[in-house]
Amino acid sequence: MEISMAVPYDEQRLRRSLKFVLRRNVKRLRVIGLIMAALGAVLMLVTGPTITTILLVVLGLVYAVAMEPLLLWQSLRALNPATRQDYRLTVDEAGITMKADAYEQRLAWSTIQRVDEQPDAWFLMITKAQALGIYKNLMTAEQRSQFVAILAQRQPA
Repeated sequence: MEISMAVPYDEQRLRRSLKFVLRRNVKRLRVIGLIMAALGAVLMLVTGPTITTILLVVLGLVYAVAMEPLLLWQSLRALNPATRQDYRLTVDEAGITMKADAYEQRLAWSTIQRVDEQPDAWFLMITKAQALGIYKNLMTAEQRSQFVAILAQRQPA
């Protein structure tokens, strides 16, 4: 069984994939930021506003609110321009192939640590910081069911 489809370059899908990969770090930063802001606010109530308490609140809010867009921007900037092109995705029992004008990459199923299904996509986790998003809206209903069957057969890493 083989599934083949054209995957057009889409900045929004790329951002969605990067957000998925960054989500664990962003959650930690938000929690740390909220703790810092709350601690700063409590200290401000006890000791009055000082440079330290104001800085703690401001840095906490920056961590809680501004770090996701900053990390996303940094990740987009770090990508090789060759990744910003259409490619052909082929999935079979042996693995996944992505072929574009500038590159060809083959991933065996054994390199996939886990598969995380979301409402709009399957994210194939290669490492903690690298995932391949396979978006459901690019597949027909038959291709989606074939993909699920292939996933069920794969040997996890």
